[in-house]
Amino acid sequence: MSQVTPTSSNRVLPDTPPSSTRTVALSILDASVGSFAPAAATWVYDAPEEQGKSSLDPARLKESLSRTLNAYPHWAGQLQYTTYIPGGTYTSRSRRLEVVYGAPTDPGVEFVVASSSTTISDVFPSVEDRTSGLGAFDASSLGALNLFPSTALASHSSGDFMGLPSLIVQVTGFKCGGAVIALKSSHPLADAQTLMTFVNDWSAVNRALVQNVTPPVLSPNFSPAALDEAALGDIDAAEPDPEILKLAHELPVHRYDWWASGEGSPAWAQESISIPPHLASLTDIKLGRSLPWHEWDMHAPVSNFLLHFSAAELTGIWAAAASPGAPISRFDALQAHLWAALIRARGTPASASPEEQQFHFNVTLGVWDRVAPPLPAHTLGSPIVLARASATAGSASLPHLARAIRETVSAFTLPRVRALLHEMAFDVDARRMWGGFIGGRNTIVTSWVRLGVYEVDFGAGRPRLVHGVMPGMDGVVQVMEARPQTAGGGPWYQDGASVSVMLPTEVVQRMLKDPLFRKYR
Repeated sequence: MSQVTPTSSNRVLPDTPPSSTRTVALSILDASVGSFAPAAATWVYDAPEEQGKSSLDPARLKESLSRTLNAYPHWAGQLQYTTYIPGGTYTSRSRRLEVVYGAPTDPGVEFVVASSSTTISDVFPSVEDRTSGLGAFDASSLGALNLFPSTALASHSSGDFMGLPSLIVQVTGFKCGGAVIALKSSHPLADAQTLMTFVNDWSAVNRALVQNVTPPVLSPNFSPAALDEAALGDIDAAEPDPEILKLAHELPVHRYDWWASGEGSPAWAQESISIPPHLASLTDIKLGRSLPWHEWDMHAPVSNFLLHFSAAELTGIWAAAASPGAPISRFDALQAHLWAALIRARGTPASASPEEQQFHFNVTLGVWDRVAPPLPAHTLGSPIVLARASATAGSASLPHLARAIRETVSAFTLPRVRALLHEMAFDVDARRMWGGFIGGRNTIVTSWVRLGVYEVDFGAGRPRLVHGVMPGMDGVVQVMEARPQTAGGGPWYQDGASVSVMLPTEVVQRMLKDPLFRKYR
Protein backbone atom coordinates (compact mmCIF):
# COMPACT_ATOMS: atom_id res chain seq x y z
CA MET A 1 0.00 0.00 0.00
CA SER A 2 1.33 3.41 -0.97
CA GLN A 3 2.13 5.76 1.91
CA VAL A 4 0.72 9.20 1.05
CA THR A 5 2.12 12.00 3.18
CA PRO A 6 0.63 15.53 3.19
CA THR A 7 3.31 18.20 2.89
CA SER A 8 1.32 21.46 2.84
CA SER A 9 -2.21 22.78 3.17
CA ASN A 10 -3.54 26.19 2.15
CA ARG A 11 -6.85 27.90 1.49
CA VAL A 12 -7.06 29.26 -2.05
CA LEU A 13 -9.19 32.31 -2.93
CA PRO A 14 -9.96 33.88 -6.31
CA ASP A 15 -7.04 35.67 -7.93
CA THR A 16 -9.36 38.67 -8.37
CA PRO A 17 -11.85 38.65 -5.49
CA PRO A 18 -15.42 39.95 -5.96
CA SER A 19 -15.74 43.68 -5.35
CA SER A 20 -18.50 43.19 -2.77
CA THR A 21 -20.06 40.52 -0.59
CA ARG A 22 -22.91 38.57 -2.14
CA THR A 23 -25.47 36.23 -0.59
CA VAL A 24 -27.18 33.78 -2.96
CA ALA A 25 -29.89 31.35 -1.93
CA LEU A 26 -29.38 27.89 -3.41
CA SER A 27 -32.15 26.20 -5.35
CA ILE A 28 -34.91 23.93 -4.07
CA LEU A 29 -33.07 20.90 -5.42
CA ASP A 30 -29.66 22.04 -4.16
CA ALA A 31 -31.03 22.19 -0.61
CA SER A 32 -32.59 18.73 -0.98
CA VAL A 33 -29.30 16.87 -1.58
CA GLY A 34 -27.50 17.93 1.58
CA SER A 35 -27.50 14.38 2.95
CA PHE A 36 -25.91 13.03 -0.23
CA ALA A 37 -22.26 12.03 -0.18
CA PRO A 38 -19.86 14.64 -1.61
CA ALA A 39 -19.37 14.79 -5.36
CA ALA A 40 -15.83 13.46 -5.65
CA ALA A 41 -13.41 11.96 -8.16
CA THR A 42 -9.72 11.39 -8.75
CA TRP A 43 -7.76 11.92 -11.98
CA VAL A 44 -4.64 9.75 -12.20
CA TYR A 45 -1.83 10.91 -14.51
CA ASP A 46 1.29 9.07 -15.58
CA ALA A 47 4.54 11.02 -15.60
CA PRO A 48 4.27 13.54 -18.46
CA GLU A 49 6.72 14.06 -21.28
CA GLU A 50 9.40 16.68 -20.80
CA GLN A 51 7.36 19.52 -22.30
CA GLY A 52 4.45 18.79 -19.96
CA LYS A 53 6.33 18.33 -16.69
CA SER A 54 5.36 21.69 -15.23
CA SER A 55 1.67 20.95 -15.82
CA LEU A 56 1.44 18.78 -12.69
CA ASP A 57 3.57 21.07 -10.55
CA PRO A 58 1.57 21.87 -7.38
CA ALA A 59 2.55 25.55 -7.44
CA ARG A 60 1.32 25.85 -11.04
CA LEU A 61 -1.91 24.00 -10.21
CA LYS A 62 -2.50 26.25 -7.22
CA GLU A 63 -2.02 29.37 -9.36
CA SER A 64 -4.39 28.12 -12.05
CA LEU A 65 -6.93 27.11 -9.40
CA SER A 66 -6.90 30.65 -8.01
CA ARG A 67 -7.46 32.08 -11.49
CA THR A 68 -10.26 29.61 -12.20
CA LEU A 69 -12.02 30.65 -8.99
CA ASN A 70 -12.44 34.13 -10.49
CA ALA A 71 -15.32 32.56 -12.45
CA TYR A 72 -16.42 30.42 -9.49
CA PRO A 73 -16.09 32.80 -6.51
CA HIS A 74 -19.00 31.17 -4.65
CA TRP A 75 -16.96 27.97 -4.30
CA ALA A 76 -14.52 29.84 -2.09
CA GLY A 77 -17.41 31.26 -0.05
CA GLN A 78 -19.35 30.17 3.01
CA LEU A 79 -22.11 27.59 2.62
CA GLN A 80 -24.70 27.94 5.40
CA TYR A 81 -28.37 27.74 6.32
CA THR A 82 -30.63 30.64 5.44
CA THR A 83 -32.27 32.44 8.35
CA TYR A 84 -35.41 30.53 9.32
CA ILE A 85 -38.47 32.78 9.20
CA PRO A 86 -41.82 31.12 10.02
CA GLY A 87 -44.31 32.18 7.37
CA GLY A 88 -41.57 33.65 5.21
CA THR A 89 -40.71 33.01 1.56
CA TYR A 90 -39.69 29.56 0.37
CA THR A 91 -35.98 30.33 0.73
CA SER A 92 -36.45 31.07 4.46
CA ARG A 93 -38.15 27.79 5.31
CA SER A 94 -36.35 25.35 7.59
CA ARG A 95 -32.77 24.49 6.70
CA ARG A 96 -32.67 25.94 3.22
CA LEU A 97 -29.20 26.85 2.00
CA GLU A 98 -27.31 29.91 0.82
CA VAL A 99 -23.72 30.77 0.01
CA VAL A 100 -22.03 34.00 1.07
CA TYR A 101 -18.93 34.97 -0.89
CA GLY A 102 -16.69 37.95 -1.48
CA ALA A 103 -16.36 38.52 2.27
CA PRO A 104 -13.08 38.81 4.21
CA THR A 105 -14.13 35.67 6.08
CA ASP A 106 -14.51 33.46 2.98
CA PRO A 107 -13.11 30.02 3.92
CA GLY A 108 -11.62 29.48 0.46
CA VAL A 109 -10.88 26.17 -1.24
CA GLU A 110 -8.74 23.72 0.71
CA PHE A 111 -5.64 22.92 -1.37
CA VAL A 112 -3.45 20.10 -0.06
CA VAL A 113 -0.15 18.92 -1.53
CA ALA A 114 0.97 15.38 -0.71
CA SER A 115 3.61 12.91 -1.86
CA SER A 116 3.92 9.18 -2.29
CA SER A 117 7.05 7.06 -2.18
CA THR A 118 5.83 4.71 -4.89
CA THR A 119 5.00 4.95 -8.58
CA ILE A 120 1.66 5.40 -10.33
CA SER A 121 1.95 2.03 -12.10
CA ASP A 122 2.54 0.26 -8.78
CA VAL A 123 -0.80 1.44 -7.44
CA PHE A 124 -3.22 2.16 -10.28
CA PRO A 125 -4.23 -0.44 -12.87
CA SER A 126 -3.49 0.05 -16.54
CA VAL A 127 -6.23 -0.07 -19.17
CA GLU A 128 -5.21 -3.65 -19.91
CA ASP A 129 -5.50 -4.61 -16.23
CA ARG A 130 -8.99 -3.12 -16.05
CA THR A 131 -10.32 -4.62 -19.27
CA SER A 132 -8.76 -8.08 -19.57
CA GLY A 133 -10.29 -11.35 -18.40
CA LEU A 134 -13.65 -10.74 -16.77
CA GLY A 135 -13.11 -7.00 -16.99
CA ALA A 136 -13.48 -6.72 -13.22
CA PHE A 137 -10.87 -4.91 -11.14
CA ASP A 138 -11.09 -4.91 -7.34
CA ALA A 139 -10.61 -1.21 -6.53
CA SER A 140 -11.44 -1.56 -2.84
CA SER A 141 -7.89 -0.71 -1.76
CA LEU A 142 -7.93 2.62 -3.61
CA GLY A 143 -10.17 4.06 -0.90
CA ALA A 144 -7.39 3.62 1.67
CA LEU A 145 -4.75 5.59 -0.25
CA ASN A 146 -5.43 8.90 1.57
CA LEU A 147 -5.85 10.73 -1.71
CA PHE A 148 -8.24 13.10 0.06
CA PRO A 149 -7.30 15.09 3.16
CA SER A 150 -9.11 14.64 6.46
CA THR A 151 -10.42 18.23 6.37
CA ALA A 152 -14.18 18.35 6.87
CA LEU A 153 -16.43 19.85 4.20
CA ALA A 154 -19.15 22.34 4.95
CA SER A 155 -21.98 19.90 5.63
CA HIS A 156 -25.72 20.33 5.25
CA SER A 157 -26.11 16.88 6.77
CA SER A 158 -24.45 17.71 10.09
CA GLY A 159 -25.10 21.45 10.06
CA ASP A 160 -21.36 22.18 10.41
CA PHE A 161 -20.53 25.11 8.16
CA MET A 162 -18.60 27.99 9.70
CA GLY A 163 -15.07 28.25 8.38
CA LEU A 164 -15.29 24.97 6.50
CA PRO A 165 -14.60 24.81 2.76
CA SER A 166 -17.12 23.58 0.20
CA LEU A 167 -14.42 22.31 -2.14
CA ILE A 168 -11.30 20.33 -1.26
CA VAL A 169 -8.46 19.59 -3.70
CA GLN A 170 -5.47 17.36 -3.09
CA VAL A 171 -2.51 16.97 -5.47
CA THR A 172 -0.43 13.89 -4.71
CA GLY A 173 2.92 13.56 -6.46
CA PHE A 174 4.45 10.12 -7.04
CA LYS A 175 8.15 9.36 -7.31
CA CYS A 176 7.80 8.49 -11.01
CA GLY A 177 6.70 12.05 -11.78
CA GLY A 178 3.03 11.18 -12.12
CA ALA A 179 0.30 12.70 -9.97
CA VAL A 180 -3.24 12.23 -8.73
CA ILE A 181 -5.56 15.24 -8.65
CA ALA A 182 -8.52 14.65 -6.36
CA LEU A 183 -11.57 16.90 -5.91
CA LYS A 184 -14.38 16.66 -3.39
CA SER A 185 -17.30 19.10 -3.14
CA SER A 186 -20.28 19.59 -0.87
CA HIS A 187 -23.11 18.12 -2.94
CA PRO A 188 -25.47 21.14 -2.74
CA LEU A 189 -22.90 23.09 -4.76
CA ALA A 190 -21.99 20.38 -7.25
CA ASP A 191 -23.41 17.30 -8.89
CA ALA A 192 -21.27 15.33 -11.35
CA GLN A 193 -21.93 17.71 -14.23
CA THR A 194 -20.98 20.78 -12.19
CA LEU A 195 -17.81 19.10 -10.90
CA MET A 196 -16.86 18.25 -14.48
CA THR A 197 -17.60 21.79 -15.69
CA PHE A 198 -15.26 23.12 -13.02
CA VAL A 199 -12.41 20.65 -13.51
CA ASN A 200 -12.53 21.09 -17.29
CA ASP A 201 -12.26 24.86 -16.83
CA TRP A 202 -9.45 24.51 -14.30
CA SER A 203 -7.48 22.17 -16.56
CA ALA A 204 -7.91 24.56 -19.51
CA VAL A 205 -6.57 27.48 -17.46
CA ASN A 206 -3.64 25.38 -16.21
CA ARG A 207 -2.83 24.22 -19.74
CA ALA A 208 -2.79 27.83 -20.95
CA LEU A 209 -0.37 28.83 -18.19
CA VAL A 210 1.92 25.91 -19.05
CA GLN A 211 1.87 26.90 -22.73
CA ASN A 212 2.26 30.61 -21.87
CA VAL A 213 -0.86 31.63 -23.78
CA THR A 214 -3.89 33.67 -22.74
CA PRO A 215 -6.22 31.59 -20.52
CA PRO A 216 -9.71 31.00 -21.90
CA VAL A 217 -12.68 33.13 -20.87
CA LEU A 218 -14.79 30.98 -18.55
CA SER A 219 -18.57 31.25 -18.53
CA PRO A 220 -20.19 29.01 -15.92
CA ASN A 221 -23.78 29.85 -14.98
CA PHE A 222 -24.43 30.21 -11.25
CA SER A 223 -28.06 31.28 -10.98
CA PRO A 224 -29.94 28.92 -8.62
CA ALA A 225 -33.12 31.00 -8.80
CA ALA A 226 -33.54 30.11 -12.49
CA LEU A 227 -34.48 26.56 -11.54
CA ASP A 228 -36.91 27.65 -8.83
CA GLU A 229 -38.67 29.99 -11.25
CA ALA A 230 -39.74 26.90 -13.19
CA ALA A 231 -41.84 25.60 -10.27
CA LEU A 232 -45.59 25.59 -10.80
CA GLY A 233 -47.78 27.85 -8.72
CA ASP A 234 -46.87 30.32 -6.00
CA ILE A 235 -44.10 28.71 -3.94
CA ASP A 236 -44.12 31.64 -1.48
CA ALA A 237 -47.75 31.00 -0.56
CA ALA A 238 -48.74 29.86 2.92
CA GLU A 239 -49.83 26.41 1.68
CA PRO A 240 -49.10 24.25 -1.37
CA ASP A 241 -51.66 23.91 -4.14
CA PRO A 242 -53.48 20.52 -3.74
CA GLU A 243 -53.96 20.11 -7.49
CA ILE A 244 -50.26 20.66 -8.15
CA LEU A 245 -49.41 18.11 -5.44
CA LYS A 246 -51.61 15.54 -7.18
CA LEU A 247 -49.61 16.08 -10.37
CA ALA A 248 -46.31 15.76 -8.49
CA HIS A 249 -47.45 12.48 -6.95
CA GLU A 250 -47.82 10.96 -10.40
CA LEU A 251 -44.04 10.71 -10.49
CA PRO A 252 -42.34 7.42 -9.52
CA VAL A 253 -40.17 8.54 -6.61
CA HIS A 254 -39.59 7.37 -3.06
CA ARG A 255 -40.75 9.79 -0.38
CA TYR A 256 -39.03 8.44 2.71
CA ASP A 257 -39.42 10.52 5.88
CA TRP A 258 -36.31 10.76 8.07
CA TRP A 259 -38.41 11.94 11.01
CA ALA A 260 -40.49 8.74 10.87
CA SER A 261 -37.38 6.55 10.76
CA GLY A 262 -36.12 6.36 14.34
CA GLU A 263 -36.80 2.66 14.85
CA GLY A 264 -33.75 0.62 13.88
CA SER A 265 -31.75 3.66 12.82
CA PRO A 266 -27.93 3.69 13.22
CA ALA A 267 -26.17 6.05 15.59
CA TRP A 268 -24.87 8.24 12.77
CA ALA A 269 -28.44 9.03 11.67
CA GLN A 270 -29.58 10.57 14.96
CA GLU A 271 -29.18 14.12 13.69
CA SER A 272 -31.24 13.37 10.58
CA ILE A 273 -34.12 11.52 12.28
CA SER A 274 -34.64 14.29 14.85
CA ILE A 275 -37.04 17.17 14.32
CA PRO A 276 -34.88 20.30 14.68
CA PRO A 277 -35.50 22.35 17.85
CA HIS A 278 -36.86 25.37 15.96
CA LEU A 279 -39.70 23.18 14.62
CA ALA A 280 -40.44 21.34 17.87
CA SER A 281 -43.49 23.50 18.59
CA LEU A 282 -45.28 22.45 15.37
CA THR A 283 -48.34 20.35 16.13
CA ASP A 284 -49.53 19.45 12.64
CA ILE A 285 -46.58 17.34 11.46
CA LYS A 286 -47.84 14.15 9.82
CA LEU A 287 -45.14 11.52 9.59
CA GLY A 288 -44.61 9.70 6.30
CA ARG A 289 -43.01 6.45 5.27
CA SER A 290 -40.03 5.28 7.31
CA LEU A 291 -36.68 4.26 5.89
CA PRO A 292 -36.37 0.42 5.74
CA TRP A 293 -33.25 0.16 7.87
CA HIS A 294 -33.73 -3.61 8.30
CA GLU A 295 -32.97 -4.12 4.60
CA TRP A 296 -29.47 -2.69 4.88
CA ASP A 297 -26.80 -4.80 6.59
CA MET A 298 -24.32 -2.13 7.59
CA HIS A 299 -21.91 -4.69 9.05
CA ALA A 300 -21.45 -6.65 5.81
CA PRO A 301 -18.04 -6.07 4.17
CA VAL A 302 -18.40 -3.89 1.06
CA SER A 303 -16.20 -4.13 -2.04
CA ASN A 304 -15.65 -1.61 -4.82
CA PHE A 305 -15.21 -3.16 -8.26
CA LEU A 306 -14.56 -1.43 -11.57
CA LEU A 307 -16.38 -3.34 -14.31
CA HIS A 308 -15.46 -2.85 -17.96
CA PHE A 309 -17.98 -3.38 -20.75
CA SER A 310 -16.63 -3.29 -24.30
CA ALA A 311 -18.47 -1.55 -27.13
CA ALA A 312 -19.32 -4.93 -28.66
CA GLU A 313 -20.62 -6.17 -25.31
CA LEU A 314 -22.81 -3.08 -24.94
CA THR A 315 -24.20 -3.68 -28.41
CA GLY A 316 -25.04 -7.28 -27.49
CA ILE A 317 -26.77 -6.19 -24.29
CA TRP A 318 -28.68 -3.52 -26.21
CA ALA A 319 -29.90 -6.03 -28.80
CA ALA A 320 -31.03 -8.42 -26.05
CA ALA A 321 -32.88 -5.64 -24.20
CA ALA A 322 -34.83 -4.44 -27.23
CA SER A 323 -38.57 -5.01 -27.38
CA PRO A 324 -41.26 -3.97 -29.89
CA GLY A 325 -42.58 -0.44 -29.56
CA ALA A 326 -40.17 0.61 -26.82
CA PRO A 327 -37.12 2.65 -27.91
CA ILE A 328 -34.30 1.53 -25.62
CA SER A 329 -30.90 3.23 -25.54
CA ARG A 330 -27.62 1.48 -24.88
CA PHE A 331 -27.51 3.26 -21.54
CA ASP A 332 -30.99 1.95 -20.63
CA ALA A 333 -29.87 -1.52 -21.62
CA LEU A 334 -26.66 -1.39 -19.58
CA GLN A 335 -28.54 -0.20 -16.50
CA ALA A 336 -31.11 -2.98 -16.97
CA HIS A 337 -28.32 -5.56 -17.34
CA LEU A 338 -26.72 -4.42 -14.08
CA TRP A 339 -30.08 -4.37 -12.31
CA ALA A 340 -30.96 -7.89 -13.50
CA ALA A 341 -27.60 -9.20 -12.28
CA LEU A 342 -28.09 -7.54 -8.90
CA ILE A 343 -31.57 -9.02 -8.49
CA ARG A 344 -30.21 -12.50 -9.25
CA ALA A 345 -27.21 -12.04 -6.95
CA ARG A 346 -29.32 -10.81 -4.03
CA GLY A 347 -32.14 -13.34 -4.38
CA THR A 348 -35.60 -13.19 -2.81
CA PRO A 349 -36.51 -15.19 0.33
CA ALA A 350 -39.40 -17.59 -0.21
CA SER A 351 -41.19 -15.98 2.74
CA ALA A 352 -40.91 -12.44 1.35
CA SER A 353 -44.04 -10.31 1.42
CA PRO A 354 -45.28 -8.72 -1.83
CA GLU A 355 -43.53 -5.48 -0.84
CA GLU A 356 -40.30 -7.31 -0.01
CA GLN A 357 -40.35 -8.90 -3.46
CA GLN A 358 -40.01 -5.46 -5.06
CA PHE A 359 -36.57 -4.30 -6.16
CA HIS A 360 -36.00 -0.61 -6.85
CA PHE A 361 -33.49 0.98 -9.21
CA ASN A 362 -33.14 4.65 -8.30
CA VAL A 363 -31.82 6.60 -11.27
CA THR A 364 -30.16 9.97 -10.66
CA LEU A 365 -31.90 12.21 -13.15
CA GLY A 366 -30.83 15.69 -14.20
CA VAL A 367 -33.64 18.16 -14.81
CA TRP A 368 -31.75 20.81 -16.82
CA ASP A 369 -33.76 20.03 -19.94
CA ARG A 370 -36.95 19.11 -18.08
CA VAL A 371 -37.89 22.69 -17.15
CA ALA A 372 -38.86 25.63 -19.35
CA PRO A 373 -36.83 27.35 -20.46
CA PRO A 374 -34.10 24.67 -20.23
CA LEU A 375 -31.19 25.60 -17.99
CA PRO A 376 -27.95 26.55 -19.77
CA ALA A 377 -25.46 23.75 -20.41
CA HIS A 378 -22.97 25.03 -17.84
CA THR A 379 -25.47 25.60 -15.02
CA LEU A 380 -23.86 25.00 -11.62
CA GLY A 381 -25.40 23.26 -8.65
CA SER A 382 -27.25 19.98 -8.14
CA PRO A 383 -30.45 20.14 -10.23
CA ILE A 384 -31.08 16.40 -9.84
CA VAL A 385 -33.80 14.08 -8.53
CA LEU A 386 -34.00 10.33 -7.94
CA ALA A 387 -36.40 8.46 -10.23
CA ARG A 388 -37.58 5.04 -9.04
CA ALA A 389 -37.98 2.05 -11.36
CA SER A 390 -39.46 -1.05 -9.71
CA ALA A 391 -39.66 -4.75 -10.58
CA THR A 392 -39.82 -8.20 -8.99
CA ALA A 393 -37.46 -11.12 -9.48
CA GLY A 394 -40.20 -12.83 -11.47
CA SER A 395 -40.34 -9.94 -13.94
CA ALA A 396 -36.61 -9.32 -14.15
CA SER A 397 -36.06 -10.15 -17.81
CA LEU A 398 -33.69 -7.78 -19.55
CA PRO A 399 -36.35 -6.28 -21.89
CA HIS A 400 -38.80 -5.79 -19.01
CA LEU A 401 -36.23 -4.01 -16.81
CA ALA A 402 -35.06 -1.83 -19.70
CA ARG A 403 -38.66 -0.80 -20.39
CA ALA A 404 -39.23 -0.11 -16.69
CA ILE A 405 -36.22 2.22 -16.61
CA ARG A 406 -37.22 3.98 -19.83
CA GLU A 407 -40.83 4.41 -18.71
CA THR A 408 -39.68 5.76 -15.34
CA VAL A 409 -37.42 8.36 -16.95
CA SER A 410 -40.11 9.26 -19.50
CA ALA A 411 -42.59 9.96 -16.69
CA PHE A 412 -40.57 13.06 -15.75
CA THR A 413 -42.39 15.39 -18.11
CA LEU A 414 -42.16 19.17 -17.95
CA PRO A 415 -45.47 19.64 -16.04
CA ARG A 416 -44.67 16.91 -13.50
CA VAL A 417 -41.15 18.16 -12.84
CA ARG A 418 -42.49 21.67 -12.33
CA ALA A 419 -45.08 20.21 -9.93
CA LEU A 420 -42.37 18.31 -8.05
CA LEU A 421 -40.45 21.56 -7.56
CA HIS A 422 -43.63 23.05 -6.09
CA GLU A 423 -44.01 20.11 -3.70
CA MET A 424 -40.39 20.24 -2.56
CA ALA A 425 -40.49 24.01 -2.06
CA PHE A 426 -43.16 23.42 0.60
CA ASP A 427 -41.34 20.66 2.48
CA VAL A 428 -41.45 21.58 6.15
CA ASP A 429 -37.71 21.06 6.27
CA ALA A 430 -35.25 20.71 3.39
CA ARG A 431 -33.53 17.74 5.03
CA ARG A 432 -36.64 15.79 5.95
CA MET A 433 -37.41 13.72 2.84
CA TRP A 434 -35.19 11.33 0.90
CA GLY A 435 -36.06 10.11 -2.57
CA GLY A 436 -34.00 6.93 -2.37
CA PHE A 437 -32.42 4.24 -0.26
CA ILE A 438 -29.77 1.54 -0.56
CA GLY A 439 -29.33 -1.95 0.85
CA GLY A 440 -30.91 -5.24 -0.18
CA ARG A 441 -33.77 -3.98 -2.37
CA ASN A 442 -32.60 -0.52 -3.47
CA THR A 443 -29.82 0.55 -5.78
CA ILE A 444 -28.83 4.15 -6.53
CA VAL A 445 -27.14 4.70 -9.88
CA THR A 446 -25.51 7.90 -11.04
CA SER A 447 -24.26 8.60 -14.56
CA TRP A 448 -21.08 10.44 -15.52
CA VAL A 449 -21.64 9.51 -19.16
CA ARG A 450 -21.08 12.22 -21.80
CA LEU A 451 -19.23 14.46 -19.33
CA GLY A 452 -15.79 14.01 -20.92
CA VAL A 453 -14.12 12.64 -17.80
CA TYR A 454 -11.11 11.46 -19.79
CA GLU A 455 -10.72 14.77 -21.64
CA VAL A 456 -9.42 16.56 -18.53
CA ASP A 457 -5.94 17.57 -19.67
CA PHE A 458 -3.89 19.82 -17.37
CA GLY A 459 -1.08 19.73 -19.93
CA ALA A 460 0.10 16.17 -19.29
CA GLY A 461 -2.31 14.45 -21.67
CA ARG A 462 -5.24 12.22 -20.87
CA PRO A 463 -5.42 10.60 -17.44
CA ARG A 464 -4.50 6.95 -16.96
CA LEU A 465 -7.59 6.44 -14.82
CA VAL A 466 -10.57 8.45 -13.63
CA HIS A 467 -12.16 7.03 -10.51
CA GLY A 468 -15.42 8.37 -9.13
CA VAL A 469 -15.32 8.24 -5.36
CA MET A 470 -18.47 6.82 -3.79
CA PRO A 471 -19.38 6.04 -0.19
CA GLY A 472 -18.57 2.47 0.81
CA MET A 473 -22.22 1.52 1.20
CA ASP A 474 -24.26 -1.34 -0.21
CA GLY A 475 -26.03 -0.51 -3.46
CA VAL A 476 -24.23 2.48 -5.02
CA VAL A 477 -23.41 2.32 -8.76
CA GLN A 478 -21.67 4.83 -11.02
CA VAL A 479 -21.39 4.64 -14.82
CA MET A 480 -18.91 6.51 -17.03
CA GLU A 481 -17.18 6.05 -20.37
CA ALA A 482 -14.16 3.80 -20.50
CA ARG A 483 -10.78 5.37 -21.19
CA PRO A 484 -10.70 6.32 -24.89
CA GLN A 485 -8.60 4.07 -27.11
CA THR A 486 -9.81 5.49 -30.41
CA ALA A 487 -10.12 8.91 -31.99
CA GLY A 488 -12.73 11.17 -30.43
CA GLY A 489 -15.99 12.29 -31.93
CA GLY A 490 -17.97 9.07 -31.74
CA PRO A 491 -20.81 8.01 -29.44
CA TRP A 492 -20.18 7.74 -25.71
CA TYR A 493 -19.95 3.96 -25.87
CA GLN A 494 -17.42 3.69 -28.71
CA ASP A 495 -14.68 2.56 -26.30
CA GLY A 496 -17.00 0.82 -23.87
CA ALA A 497 -18.17 1.74 -20.40
CA SER A 498 -16.65 1.65 -16.93
CA VAL A 499 -19.03 0.84 -14.08
CA SER A 500 -18.03 1.30 -10.44
CA VAL A 501 -20.11 -0.71 -7.98
CA MET A 502 -20.20 -0.63 -4.17
CA LEU A 503 -21.75 -3.91 -3.04
CA PRO A 504 -21.42 -6.46 -0.23
CA THR A 505 -18.44 -8.64 -1.09
CA GLU A 506 -20.54 -11.80 -1.24
CA VAL A 507 -23.07 -10.15 -3.57
CA VAL A 508 -20.49 -8.89 -6.05
CA GLN A 509 -18.76 -12.28 -6.04
CA ARG A 510 -22.03 -14.00 -6.89
CA MET A 511 -22.63 -11.46 -9.63
CA LEU A 512 -19.19 -12.05 -11.18
CA LYS A 513 -19.77 -15.83 -11.18
CA ASP A 514 -23.18 -15.45 -12.82
CA PRO A 515 -22.86 -16.84 -16.39
CA LEU A 516 -25.55 -14.43 -17.60
CA PHE A 517 -23.60 -11.40 -16.40
CA ARG A 518 -20.85 -11.82 -19.01
CA LYS A 519 -23.01 -13.58 -21.59
CA TYR A 520 -22.36 -10.85 -24.18
CA ARG A 521 -18.63 -10.43 -23.56
